[in-house]
Amino acid sequence: MVKSALLLLTLGAAAVIAAPIDGESDELVRYENIQNSDGYKFSYLTKDGQEREETGRIDPTTGVVRVSGWYSYRTSNGDTYRVDYEADENGYRAKEAEGAVISIQALPKPVSAQGLKETVLLSLVG
Repeated sequence: MVKSALLLLTLGAAAVIAAPIDGESDELVRYENIQNSDGYKFSYLTKDGQEREETGRIDPTTGVVRVSGWYSYRTSNGDTYRVDYEADENGYRAKEAEGAVISIQALPKPVSAQGLKETVLLSLVG
């Protein structure tokens, strides 16, 4: 029981420290923080493309907090990466994807039609 309470306190503190403060940052595009009797959910998006969503639930039979979520960020060259994770009494783990060590995904850059020749665009539609 002491172990569960310590884990709950640690995870709660980590979520508070890592999350932006609502209304205190002009870098936020979106922020949500919902807490209830059996857990919490929060998410945010910043102007520079950082995004995070996390849900924590308290298991009523064991008192263990189970957290799942993901975060993504853009690198200086414009690539976007996403990491899915979970945390519980066994610690923090990035979720594994099939055939990969961990689930860190490079997301494709948006393609702009600006600057493409009309013949190239027409070849894409057949």
